[in-house]
Amino acid sequence: MTATTTAPTRWSAHRGWVALAVGYQWFYNGANFLAFKVAGNAWHPLMVATLRFSLAALVVLPFALARWRRSPASVRESGGAALIGVTMLVASQALAIWGTHFLPAGVAAVFGSSSPLFLAVFAWAVFHQPLAGRQIAGVAVGFAGLALMGCTSAAGGGFRPMGAVLALTATAAWAVGSLLAPRLALPRDPVISLAIQLISAGALLGAIVAVSGIAATTHLARVPPAAWAALAFLVVASTLIGYAVFLTLNAQVSTTLANTFNYAAPVIALCLSALVLHEPLTFVKLISGGIALVGVALMIDRK
Repeated sequence: MTATTTAPTRWSAHRGWVALAVGYQWFYNGANFLAFKVAGNAWHPLMVATLRFSLAALVVLPFALARWRRSPASVRESGGAALIGVTMLVASQALAIWGTHFLPAGVAAVFGSSSPLFLAVFAWAVFHQPLAGRQIAGVAVGFAGLALMGCTSAAGGGFRPMGAVLALTATAAWAVGSLLAPRLALPRDPVISLAIQLISAGALLGAIVAVSGIAATTHLARVPPAAWAALAFLVVASTLIGYAVFLTLNAQVSTTLANTFNYAAPVIALCLSALVLHEPLTFVKLISGGIALVGVALMIDRK
């Protein structure tokens, strides 16, 4: 991720790549919640997050070290990347995995999609960034659909308030990170930036699971194959590929566009959870999902 002003123009000009990146974001963010649920039922959710980011860091680190000599990061840039790692990976993603443990995967996806609300409020309150009327309408319509989908999902049982609190806290942290990232001095090389973020998140989470005793109670030999497959998805498809795609969209295209997955992911998660985890999927949920996608169409700048 870079802090230059020329990169946004170059990236934004390739509309096909932008559309592909956004579509991929929609899919993997919806599938994430199934992986959270499957892996979180086998390990403690914080252990899932620790393994996810630590394994991803091990993959990225050799490439980052090879590029460091050509484009080293300053202390300030490294600190900025570490802050984003703590905000968007620990405070957001780790809590999202934990929250999903107390909720059906589809319901967790609905709560996890409230980030645009926090994004709009924080941008207005802290950075004094007004939203255009079209974007305000998109947020309102999108959340009307998400609220309806959340109510119908929660009525099906298996809902614990602790999960909702964790999920909403996670989405608020994600919004903070989304707003901070373009404003921080970050390494010029995106691979180095990603490596620092993953290392900082893995180190902090590793310390937490070690001190809390979670690591001592983890028995890897007892973990079923499905949980390992879910972890592999989170490491490769979600973290190594997906998070890099998000960082690029967020920094070089549009923060609003980068966060449209918050509206599409619940629909994908509800459908996948019904097919794979046999969670109930009703006609009302499908209608509310359609309303949410109308919100996406309204809030995207046609330019």
